[in-house]
Formats: sequence, C-alpha cells, structure tokens
Amino acid sequence: MLRKIISIKNVGRFLNYDTIGIGAFNRYNLIFGENGRGKTTLCAILRSLRSGDATSILGRATLGNGDMPEIKILLEDGSVAICGGGVWNTTFPYLAIYDSTFVSENVYSGDSVDIGHKRNLYKVIVGKEGVDLARQIADLDMATREKSTEIRMKQSAVQALVSKGTTIESFLRLPEDAAIDVKIAEKEGELAAVKKVDQIKARAGLSDLALPAFPASFGTLLDKTIEDVAKEAGLRIAAQIEKHGMRDRGESWLSEGLGYAREDACPFCGQSVRGVVLIAAYESYFGAAYDGLRTEITSLRGWIDTDFSDRKIAEIERVLDQNTSGVEFWAGYCEITGPALADAEGIGDLLRGLRRVARSLLDRKASAPLDRISLDPSFAAAHAAFVVTLKNATPYNEAVRAANTVIAAKKVATGTSDLRTVESALFGLRATKKRHEPEAKTACLAYQTAQDEKKALEEKKATVKVKLDEYTEKVIRVYERTINRLLDDFHAGFRITETTHGYPGGIASSSYQILINDVPVELGDSSSPLANPSFKNTLSSGDKSTLALAFFLARLEHDPEKANQVAVFDDPFNSQDGFRKEQTVQKIMKYGDLCRQVIVLSHDQVFLKRIWDRLTARASERKCLRLDRIGVRDTTISEWDIEETTQPEFAANRKALAAYYNAGEGVPREIVRKLRPVLETFCRTIRPEEFASEMLGGIVRRVRDAGPSHVFYNVVDNMDEINVYTRRYHHGDNPNADQEQISDGELHGFAKKTLAIIGCC
Repeated sequence: MLRKIISIKNVGRFLNYDTIGIGAFNRYNLIFGENGRGKTTLCAILRSLRSGDATSILGRATLGNGDMPEIKILLEDGSVAICGGGVWNTTFPYLAIYDSTFVSENVYSGDSVDIGHKRNLYKVIVGKEGVDLARQIADLDMATREKSTEIRMKQSAVQALVSKGTTIESFLRLPEDAAIDVKIAEKEGELAAVKKVDQIKARAGLSDLALPAFPASFGTLLDKTIEDVAKEAGLRIAAQIEKHGMRDRGESWLSEGLGYAREDACPFCGQSVRGVVLIAAYESYFGAAYDGLRTEITSLRGWIDTDFSDRKIAEIERVLDQNTSGVEFWAGYCEITGPALADAEGIGDLLRGLRRVARSLLDRKASAPLDRISLDPSFAAAHAAFVVTLKNATPYNEAVRAANTVIAAKKVATGTSDLRTVESALFGLRATKKRHEPEAKTACLAYQTAQDEKKALEEKKATVKVKLDEYTEKVIRVYERTINRLLDDFHAGFRITETTHGYPGGIASSSYQILINDVPVELGDSSSPLANPSFKNTLSSGDKSTLALAFFLARLEHDPEKANQVAVFDDPFNSQDGFRKEQTVQKIMKYGDLCRQVIVLSHDQVFLKRIWDRLTARASERKCLRLDRIGVRDTTISEWDIEETTQPEFAANRKALAAYYNAGEGVPREIVRKLRPVLETFCRTIRPEEFASEMLGGIVRRVRDAGPSHVFYNVVDNMDEINVYTRRYHHGDNPNADQEQISDGELHGFAKKTLAIIGCC
C-alpha cells in the first residue's frame, strides 16, 4: 500500500511538489486532474517504482530546468522509496496499472496488434508463475545460443587438426592404439611397393595421329571458268568496275545488286531499265553457271576452315605432346619403340600456313570467279611440305599401334595391389595417431564437453517448455472465459475465441480471434489490408478500449497476489458510452475490493463522483485529491472537496453558462466543456427512462429516429450543432482538444442556443 507521495521534483509538470498540508492516501483514492496536468506522469512514476527502472523518469525530466528528477514516496511499512540520481533505492512490485501505456504495450497501439503486444499479453495472461517459466525458457534459449557459439569456436579448433576428407565425428571416434607407430611404418613400406604398379595400371597408352586430307579439286576449281559468257559483257562489266573503283569486290557487288532490279526498275532511282545495254550485259554475265561456280568456291573455303581450324590443329599438337610424354613414362617399364615424326614441333605452323595460302587463293577466286587463278609458289611449297608430313603419319601410327600392344601386355602382367586402398589405410593410421596427441586430446575433449552441455540445456528447455505448455493451456482457457464474461457485462457485442500460445522467434506469445456474429476474425497487424476483416477495422474505438479494460480486470482477478496489489486506473472509460461508463464504475468497485488499495485518476468529475457515491457506506476508506496548476510550469496535489465541486453540477453549469452569456464571465475553455453536460442532464431529467445512459450524440440519434412526435424534435438540429461544435474541445473526441482555438463570438452563440433549449434564455 502507498501511504503518501512526499515530493516530486523536476518530473514533467511537477517542478517542485511536496506534500505539505496533504493527508495520507486511503484505501480508495480518487484524483481529479484536467488533461495535461500530470496524471500520465504519476502513472509513469508508479510504473518506474514497480520495476525499479528509472529510465522513463529521466525521459520525463522537466524541460528547461536542467536539474535531475527527484521523487519520494512513503510506503505502508514506513520506509521511503527514493528516486535520485537516476536510480531507485527500492522497488514496490505490487502495482497493477491500467493506462494508455498498458494498452499500447499489451493489447494494441493505433489500430493494430503486433508481435510485441502478443508477447506482452502472454505475460499478462499466465501471471507470475507462467512468466517465470517463460523466462526460464528464454534464459535457456539464450544459454543454448551462447553454447552454440562456443561449440563453433571449439569445432574450429578441432577442424584445424582434421585432414581433408575426414569428418570431425569420425575423427572423434578414432580409438587410441599403442602400436600405431609400428603400423604406420609397415603401411608406408607397402605403399612404396605398390605405388609404381598402380601408376602402370592407371596410365593410358599412345594415340593415333589423325591429319586432315587436303581437297584434290583445289587447283581444278581455281582454274575453272565459264566459256559461254559473252566477252563483250565481260568487257562492259570490267569497265564499270574500273570506272567506279570497285576493285576486288566489284563482280560480287554487281552480282548481288542485280537481284534487286525488279519489274524493270532501278533499285536506286526507280527508272525503267528495260533495254539498257549494261543491264543486259549483267544478266548475261551473272547467269546460273556463274552462281554455281561461286557456290562451289564458298563451299570449298568452308571445308578448309573446318578441317584446318585452330581447334583441329590444337588437337593434333596435343596428341603429339601426350605421345612424347607417354613414351618417356612407358620406356621405364617396358621395351617399346616410340613413334617419330619429322619436324613434329612445326606441324602446327605448317598446317596454319597451308590454310592461310589456300584461303588467299580462294578469296581471289571468289572476287573474280571467271578468272583463272594460278597456284603460286607459296602454296606449292606449303602443300608439298604437307604431303610429306601426311606420308610420314602412316609409319608414325604403325609405331603407335605396335607400342600399345606392348603396353597392354604390361598392364595385364601388373599385380593386383590397389594403391588407393593402401593410401586410405595409411591415411587412417596417421589420423588415429594425430587424434590422440596432447593438443588434439584437449581440443576434442573441450568440443565434446560443450556439445554435452548444449544437449543438457536443450533437454532442460524441452522439459520446462512441456511444463509451461501444460500450465498455459490450463490458465489460458480460464482467462478466456473471464474475458468473455467481462465483455458480456459491458454488452460488448463480441467475444474472443481460439486463444492460443506459441513461440515465434523463440519467445512465448499469445494470440486470439475476435468472434463477431459467430464469425471468427483474425487479429491481423498494421499491414493487414482494409478490405479484409481484422482487429483494426471490425472494432470501434469504444470496443477496443473495453477489450483492453477486460484484459486488465481479468489479470487482476486471476492474480494470486491481488490481495496485496495497488490497482491504479487512469481514465479507464475512454470512448465509452454511458452504460459502459457505469459498468466501469461497478468493475472498479468490485475489483477494488479484491485489492489492497485503489487509485483512480480522471479528468471527468462526474465519473469520479459516481465512484465516490458508491463508497458512501465506506466513507472512512475514501479520499479525494486533485492536481492543481501553480503558475505556468508547476503542478501540485491538493485535497479536493468533491461534494462541493459537483453538487449540484447541473445548476452550477447552467449558472456558469448564463454568467458567460450575459456578462462574459468565466474561462472560455471551461465554458465550452459545460455545454454538452448541461444538455445531457436536461434530457435525462425530462426522459430518464429513455436517456439514462446516453451521451448527447446518442440522444440526437434517438430523437431523429423517433421523428416529429418526439418532445425534443423541434430542437434536435440545434442539439446536433452543439454536439458537433463541442467535439473539438473534448479529449475523448479530439486528442488535441487543449490546443483548439476558441472564438468568443462562436462560443457566445452556442451558449445562447444551449440556454434556449433548457429554457433559460
């Protein structure tokens, strides 16, 4: 139980508050404060006292002052909880606080529920026992991750000792062998004996040399022409090529261009070419025989490009190199006569040279197909050298085949010992020796110990998780039933269902569905599309506020320590209609009786008066305080006479409106907030059975639905205008109500309308 707030200095609105003249707290404490006077700050102070974390207090240090926050709170046992220098000297864990922070941390923020809310709500549902089990799981999970990091480090140390091709697991299982050195020496001797045999079995034989054949028709094609082409046409074409400087490409260009002359029209100018002597000469010259000759030239060139390509030449050179290397190897194991080829090193250059001169001749022939091209000396020399090499290839390949016969016999005669088997056995023996050297023993033991420790942590975590799952499943059903009972009491029109728990991200969390009209709706999150039903678009602001309050009250009901708790409520009726506000009063009374102490903070005097009146039979246990402004920057806590302030509220408000309208008396912001209460009280007085729990907006709707027969129908438009006007200045309708500008003329007009409706103007 809290006995007294002794002092608050340099925290938010509390610049220099002390408790002079203020009595001790009672069992039930009602604290009135206008918005912005420090109610939220008081809740933050109490929440900080509960946890011992002063971070939030430092964040609320009074701006423009520079001094550190300082707080003193007298506890029931006579000790003083002090926050100074950014730390508390003690904690007071028995504080259950319902405020906007509770809602935003545990239920929803904005319009959505995220994973953080689900995790925090889980803690609310399962209570201290469940939270302790969940904390064990979280601690074990963290210890497991840390152990995994340790294992990876120790694994690296072992891995550095393990030879390639051996797994750490097989390395760890290698048994110690006292005779390992003798066994290694024996196996090394065996390996030396079989190594050469294995090389013989694995080594390939020699390869035949495959040289390309050079086309015999090469010279014939170069000499080929077409006798029936008119000489005159040839002369004309030669003159045209010379005139236009077409050189070697002239005939090809003219032959191709002739194909574009269509319908007796020139492809350049479009004029008729019918009867043109030069065109007739082209047609005569470039006939079918000409095209066939050109095709033959092109085909032969392609054949040479393929059979004498760089890739084919490289293959020939590679065969020669491999055979030379093979002869050197096999000469050490058997009697063979290696194949020989004169000028083998220059064979690549020979083939490339022949290809080059052949291409050159074919290119000349292609540029003037009807000309006879003579075989020049460079071609003759290259071709002759090629013919010699081609002849030499025959005895070369005969020698290859003879050598391969000897090599095959040698392979058959080779013993059956397998090199890989012997090498593998020696590899294993050396690994066994290394496994039991001092450095490896130490590294392996550390690695295995860390693995065993991780396994023990995982087994313990699994055991605690089973225990938590069983406990949560039992608690969560009871909690769900309590929530739904409370929602029914508030006439919420919806329920929660399918309350479950899980471990997303390795952290325990809870979830549930909203049941509306027997249709389950998923919670969704901030990214849920508005087109799909979810928490943010199926519940009104009042419904969400009611759900949050139900969660808090259910937590109190199932708290095994509730008899020691101080229950704190900060404006618990936001966005609630009259009925739900009355239910909130009843719940505060009911659940307050289960707790050690109750503190209710509110900006609504009528709400606090309802609680006060319910405590008439327990007058000695109730107390009223208020937060008052001192100057511009400071707030103090003072005794509050709630009876004098609120009775009779209607008469006092009516009198204040009349004074403002007639004489301009009163504070405009206080006057504007009296308009709606005056009208609501007036309507409830006239029709108590109809408007007992209705706010002004609900009254307007009921009158409009009733139609002209209703007693208030003739003034309903003015009532609606007043309702719309005052929304700007009420915190429940506008979070920025305190910053809204007030026009004196506008307020004067609405004060007149209000007084006219109640018959005072």
